Amino acid sequence: MPQVRRIEEDLLDPDPHGGIRSLLYTAGCYVLPALAVFVWLLTLSGQMPTGCVTGLTGGGCASPRAHAIDSFVSAGPRFGLALVTSLLVAMLLRWIGTTWRTATLAMASSVVGGGLSTVLISAVTGEPIG
Repeated sequence: MPQVRRIEEDLLDPDPHGGIRSLLYTAGCYVLPALAVFVWLLTLSGQMPTGCVTGLTGGGCASPRAHAIDSFVSAGPRFGLALVTSLLVAMLLRWIGTTWRTATLAMASSVVGGGLSTVLISAVTGEPIG
């Protein structure tokens, strides 16, 4: 009998702090890979490519690191939209299914939120997906 009682208690209130924890885990699914990519970008060469010819205005030659960091920073708004969408999905999934484990919910909301934001950006900008 004690085992049945334990399962019933888990189903009634499996994790009272799961809402906050699922949001933190979801944010972690975005922030940790982005941090790893940024650290990797810092390992790229800071030297201009050999034989690079600048344009008339003096620009046009950038190091691989500068080009990659510029691309990383310019993707910030899309990254932010995907993160916010995933956090909203995480709140919705936590509200609907309280028995989901926190890490499972965070991963599911990250995937669904990223997909939703991709479709939303494509619909707004008219750019094709892919």
